[in-house]
Amino acid sequence: MKYKSFVSKSHTLGASVGIALCVLAAALLFFDKPRGLIEMVFERPRIEQALRDYFAAEMGRDYDRVYRSLAPSSDYRKTHSREDFMADMRSNPVRIVKYTVVGIYGLRPNRDRAAYPAVERFAQAEVDVELRYGDSKENTLCNYCFTFLKEGGTWFKG
Repeated sequence: MKYKSFVSKSHTLGASVGIALCVLAAALLFFDKPRGLIEMVFERPRIEQALRDYFAAEMGRDYDRVYRSLAPSSDYRKTHSREDFMADMRSNPVRIVKYTVVGIYGLRPNRDRAAYPAVERFAQAEVDVELRYGDSKENTLCNYCFTFLKEGGTWFKG
């Protein structure tokens, strides 16, 4: 009698766990928000690394590395050559002094493959940036929201 009761409770518990897992899987498949939150846990470190690499290159004035940090499908890269970019950067009197990541959010799949065929995902990165103006030597703090794009498994600044 005790054996039957234990088996019955085990089956009930197993069935309950199975149903809960099915409901969770359905929620992840059909609702963007929970799926996006879970994906963000995995993608956030990669986005942060791309952001850190971009700002390290900017602050170190490694313009070749900055150019490589820009998404190949970005409007800028589509309309400007590497040489154009280098000329723009050399003539720019504004320098980044420091930055602070405020948040990374808005991870989403590319829903417009016609416009952005190479882009897999988009994300927003909000950053406080302290800029120094070369002509006045004054600093100012600005808040920017950058778009980052995932192309070919790699995150780039948009």
